[in-house]
Amino acid sequence: MGAESQQGEGDGSPASFEAARMQLAKLHAGPGSRLRDLWLQLAEIAARALEVERVGVWILVDDDRALRCRYLLQFSSQQVFQGAVLRAQDFPSYFQALQQHRTVAADHAPSSSTTSELGPSYLEPLGITSLLDAPIYVGGKVAGVVCHEHIGAPRTWSPAENDFAAAVADTIARVYGEYEHRHAETAVESYQRHLMELHRMEALGRMAAGVAHDFRGIVSIALGFTELIRRVPNLAPQADHYAQRVVDALQRGQSLTQEIMSFGKDDPISPRVLDVGAALSKCSHMFRVLLGNSIRLRVRGSGSVSRVFMDASQFERMMLNLVLNARDAMPSGGGLDIDYEDSVVGDEDDESATYVAVYVKDTGIGMDETTRMNAFKPFFTTKGDRGTGLGLVIVDQIVSRAGGRVKIDSEVGKGTTLQIYLPRIAAAVR
Repeated sequence: MGAESQQGEGDGSPASFEAARMQLAKLHAGPGSRLRDLWLQLAEIAARALEVERVGVWILVDDDRALRCRYLLQFSSQQVFQGAVLRAQDFPSYFQALQQHRTVAADHAPSSSTTSELGPSYLEPLGITSLLDAPIYVGGKVAGVVCHEHIGAPRTWSPAENDFAAAVADTIARVYGEYEHRHAETAVESYQRHLMELHRMEALGRMAAGVAHDFRGIVSIALGFTELIRRVPNLAPQADHYAQRVVDALQRGQSLTQEIMSFGKDDPISPRVLDVGAALSKCSHMFRVLLGNSIRLRVRGSGSVSRVFMDASQFERMMLNLVLNARDAMPSGGGLDIDYEDSVVGDEDDESATYVAVYVKDTGIGMDETTRMNAFKPFFTTKGDRGTGLGLVIVDQIVSRAGGRVKIDSEVGKGTTLQIYLPRIAAAVR
């Protein structure tokens, strides 16, 4: 449903836009102002004036390599979504357009040259047909974008609507600047710090990946010759036994080098609007096979669970790492519960925000404080030769790139719960 069927206040006339501009001009980040309240006031003004269903503010992060959704208002339901991430390497044409145009007006967004790459992953699942986006300039540089998303029959954006969208972006720049003067740190800056830490780990991973690439070649040669030894006629059983041990060790080395090489990569992915419940249902059979008969698995959703924006294969990889970690923590068997729900958690700006929470809870051996503190450090492992020390690091990398966060709750002898919080991009499918 488009916003125009709900509002009827913005008729596109010069008088209506002038009234909306006056409302924007009166927005001010005073000493007691909350950033969320200011954003929502602005989004409502824009939604009514332009008669659109969704208005979102996205901020450039990670040295302009990504846009992070600060707030996105769905007008008809008054739901607020935040935290999702779009990366330039996945949507290069759109990012380029933001640097080249005062407004990005896409009358038919799924086929527009600047926005078509968003079609299958974002626009079509959400029913968005037309976009009117305006870059936000701070200090003469693009710092983000305000997105006006229309649901319903495609529409042609008028010059007056383009001008108003630019005015909305300018108001955001002004209000954000006023707010920053009074607050030393925002949620975006906190996220930036975590990304910098991830990049440091990725740099270490790339160095290790270069060594691993060469080492993989050596391991492959050794594995080939060991297999030839096992084919020698009349090979003594004891020699064959030792050769098999060598093969096992070399195959383990292959797996380790592949994991290290994968960690060091930052390849483009294919994020899309994702139903977490459907994705977990798809993976459940594989999880049961991996866990075996000694570990009970339960997957359960609670209530209506929102959709997220991330690569489906990355989500599966994240869950696979968590399930394998849980299995290794329960050598004598036990139970593994995977629960998911919409959960209200504290944001970095001392605000409450709703995320899609995925809880992976095992009845295993648990972690002591030292293990918890080091769990996300590359190559830290408590599994000896069986561990790579990259499982939870990769989980943290995947979740952070999607705009989320990971927490660990664990005690020795009482099991472990991994809490994954993923930003919502839209409500659950009805």
